Amino acid sequence: MYKIKAPSEEYDRKIGGVQFVSGEAQTDNEWLASWFSGRAGFTVETEPTEDKPRGKRRNDKGNADAAGAKPAAEPAAGNA
Repeated sequence: MYKIKAPSEEYDRKIGGVQFVSGEAQTDNEWLASWFSGRAGFTVETEPTEDKPRGKRRNDKGNADAAGAKPAAEPAAGNA
């Protein structure tokens, strides 16, 4: 997460999809954070975020063994 500070605490507007309130905004977008850091008067800080699991863990087998299994083929009618 990136915390963006505007040149003034009175800065209350939306720029590039980022809403500033009282001169501060937050975004997860790295590109936007770098864009603001290149603008005069703006500062960008990286805020620590909690590590949230993304997708299935490698050691979590769950029901993965049968997840991609194809159903058993049935014998064709009349060939028995």
